[in-house]
Amino acid sequence: MTLQEQVEKSLKDFFWENLDVDFHDEKWDGKHFFLDITSEKFIWKTRIEQSKMVYACLDEFMETGSIHALRMKCRAPSNI
Repeated sequence: MTLQEQVEKSLKDFFWENLDVDFHDEKWDGKHFFLDITSEKFIWKTRIEQSKMVYACLDEFMETGSIHALRMKCRAPSNI
């Protein structure tokens, strides 16, 4: 399973819903990634709370160094 597939599976398992996810290698170096995620669980959450939710889900990838840097855009469906 590729890193992208692992990350998307972790996000879907964590958020328990049909997510709109775009996760890709931003610098083509295998360590710097961009994540664009839309989730109903972000409704009424601040940007910091949204980021913390994502980092909690992806913590294992950050700790092992699979993801060195992550830039993200989190939003609720109503914020699209």
